Amino acid sequence: MSEIVNNFLLNNYQYLPFIVFFMLLLAAINIPFSEDLIIITCAIVAHEHKQSLIPLYVAIYTGVIIGDHIAYWIGFHLGHNIKKIKWFAKVLSDKKVSVIQKYLNKYGIFTFIVCRFIPFGVRNTLFMTSGFSKMNYKYFSIYDIIAATINTSTLYFLIYFIGISVEKPFKIIGIVLFFVLLAALLTLFLNFFVFKKEKAEDSNISMK
Repeated sequence: MSEIVNNFLLNNYQYLPFIVFFMLLLAAINIPFSEDLIIITCAIVAHEHKQSLIPLYVAIYTGVIIGDHIAYWIGFHLGHNIKKIKWFAKVLSDKKVSVIQKYLNKYGIFTFIVCRFIPFGVRNTLFMTSGFSKMNYKYFSIYDIIAATINTSTLYFLIYFIGISVEKPFKIIGIVLFFVLLAALLTLFLNFFVFKKEKAEDSNISMK
């Protein structure tokens, strides 16, 4: 599906801002569109068609933010029952939800920033979990705006300024893998501090 989506976007670049916006909204309800691939494709198109740089970025950014809020409100209104719906069950596994909630409680905005760089359903798990956990909407909005700005701007403008051509797919894959590796390192870094903090708390309890 990713290759089909990629070719479709590249061949219809004049309509791309509208297409991208709606694709990102659909991704919010677990339609399997890769947000990272969409951003990378838009950056490649913008490099070839300079006039598309700002319209595409605006479409990506607004689509990402609104999509995140859609996922939040789905979780908010459906509550924990959302995990029983087959369409969302795979993304909202008990293990994923438990880890996300743990990180949200301990690290707040840093959880948003790290999860923003992790694909494969982690983002929607974060947003929907924030919703059915009744996270304060004001904080959700602030955290999401900051994390989305960092993630989308970094990926979009990095690809744009590198100027990758469509004829070099392995470089595109390399960039994607770089961000996956970065996300993995951030996750390990976060895990280290969780472990360190829990160990310190256990030591304090033992001393008492």
